Amino acid sequence: MKFAIAGNNATAIYVLKELVDSSMHSLVRCALSGDLAMAVSRDSVPVKMNSTVEEALLSGDVDAVIVAIDDLDESLHMVRAASQADRHVVVIPPASCSPAYSFELHLILDESQCCIFPLLPRTAVEELVSATVDLGLNQQATRQLSIDLSLKNALPVELNASVMRGLDYLSASGFRFTQVTALDSNAPDGSLLSRLITLSAATTAETPLPPGTLTIRPATLDEHPSQLRISLTDRTIRTIPVVESAPVLDYIEAACQSRELCGKWMEAFSVTLELEEAVAKSLRRRRTVDVHFDSGSEKGVFKSQMTAMGCGVLIFMMLAMVAYLILAQLVKLPDAVLHFLRILWIAPLVLFLIAQALLPFARDRGQRD
Repeated sequence: MKFAIAGNNATAIYVLKELVDSSMHSLVRCALSGDLAMAVSRDSVPVKMNSTVEEALLSGDVDAVIVAIDDLDESLHMVRAASQADRHVVVIPPASCSPAYSFELHLILDESQCCIFPLLPRTAVEELVSATVDLGLNQQATRQLSIDLSLKNALPVELNASVMRGLDYLSASGFRFTQVTALDSNAPDGSLLSRLITLSAATTAETPLPPGTLTIRPATLDEHPSQLRISLTDRTIRTIPVVESAPVLDYIEAACQSRELCGKWMEAFSVTLELEEAVAKSLRRRRTVDVHFDSGSEKGVFKSQMTAMGCGVLIFMMLAMVAYLILAQLVKLPDAVLHFLRILWIAPLVLFLIAQALLPFARDRGQRD
């Protein structure tokens, strides 16, 4: 496949290097800026630069594009433009993305004929297969999940990135956690000593889940590679290495061949962002919070819009009826005018009822053309 890449997100440097070294794929166009351009210059990566992002991503000689733009609106704009140009799109998630961002991506995927693949940190989990989204662990045989991550610096951006990575590693288990507890331990000067995040299911859940714990600490001199530790019910511990710069082209190639797989990756992306949002809420409230997963389907959006419109129609009909009765009493109007006003009064209700018939045409998230 022929790729193009555009953006300023430095985390894309590993994908860029892998493409340059690949014998099966090629990187034909680049439009780099900011931290990503600095990383390319620092590592002396040979790339072909283009003057504009549009020129790099929308040229006719590429099969797939990589969007590594930190600005949320610009990222979504370029993803939409590339998908409308019939390009497969690989998205490097911006550092400040939220569940709303993943929802917009999923809507673009639903409208597109090509594939859109969010590149998630879990691709670094060594035992994850490129054609799957999670490890598919047996929750009955699993007692606990845990992973420790180290912070290279105490900047909020680095901390948030580590939180997202760790949550995605735990979500790679395939378990659907519904409760989050986050706790910070700080030194007397306010610096972070550790952040402990516990993922679990509600005690009232029909099927209990093994808890998952993420511990984030400042880096020390004797750091060891990260591992996902799985404590099993038979008292043994299974460890899965997490590679710092794992190859991702196999994942991209598999996703570009299956819109269904893209949909699953998009769902996984949304779940991780929902968990990250719940972590921030738990830290603010200093207690356990529930995770409210929003499927973000077109059916859900349609129903929400119809509910709001229905309230508006009811209010209009009550006020319009009062106005009509007062007008008919105070002013002598011809019968044709009165009939026309009645039609205007009832028309919004008729249009609203007709609009309900559009519900079968709204698609669920998992549905594909």
